[in-house]
Amino acid sequence: MSFITFADCFSVFMMNEIFIDRIASCLAVTGYSRTLTRFGTLLKLWLLLLFVVACTPSKQGKAFSRVVATTSWTAAYARTAGADDVHVLAPLEMAHPTEYELRPSDVAILQQADIIIYAGYETMMQQLQSGLDIPQSKLISVRTEYAYNQIESNVMKIAGVLNSDSIAKVNTLNIKALLEEGRTSLAGLPDEAVIAQFHTAALVRELGITPKAVFGPSAPEAAEIAASAKEKVTLIIDNYHNPIGKVFRELHPEARYVQFINFPGYGNTRTLEDVIRYNLKQLKF
Repeated sequence: MSFITFADCFSVFMMNEIFIDRIASCLAVTGYSRTLTRFGTLLKLWLLLLFVVACTPSKQGKAFSRVVATTSWTAAYARTAGADDVHVLAPLEMAHPTEYELRPSDVAILQQADIIIYAGYETMMQQLQSGLDIPQSKLISVRTEYAYNQIESNVMKIAGVLNSDSIAKVNTLNIKALLEEGRTSLAGLPDEAVIAQFHTAALVRELGITPKAVFGPSAPEAAEIAASAKEKVTLIIDNYHNPIGKVFRELHPEARYVQFINFPGYGNTRTLEDVIRYNLKQLKF
């Protein structure tokens, strides 16, 4: 517990017990001494119970006040897990935050961090792991995608370190409910005519859509383009951070073209739920 020590609790308890005994002694001359004795005993037990509760160390454990995340996506995982204050290294306005390289000002922040949450594909990770003397115990890797099972698993992994399981469970259930709501709202979407970029496919499937084809993550090859030209496509779902689907837009000018985001920031997004809601809006006719 903060600020109040075991000795403080015990002193308060003893002072209250002495106070109760003195009152009982002063009033013992009356005919209510037996009643007062019983009352005093009950009051002492009540104070003892408060003493035990107040002086029992919290099960929440250490408070991780310095949580650092490599990108807005790993930061969103940390917030879902229950972290209150998260420092994000890559600027929110970056379209492709994985390419962010560490600056001198980041070094002190990383060295003073309690925990550092990363995905592993960030450019900065080579600098972080080889150039800085940061204990491995501070590093928490997560798999970033929008498949619910992965969200739940990785959020609870962080929560296990933060000792914030109860908060994380509530937040992940909220995400699950949002995904279910999204599936219901998109029940009539013609999934047989949808193609999706690789980094959007997890959320696309989570929303109940089965893509006819998945392209990327690298630029489409000639064979992939030729195969798509033979198919009917009514919806192209590309990725804002790595848009490579414009060639399919040229092949299928009648198809609707949208871009999903993964990293919060664009469109005033901050959380995993914000991103899911933003992407759902792109699919609404």
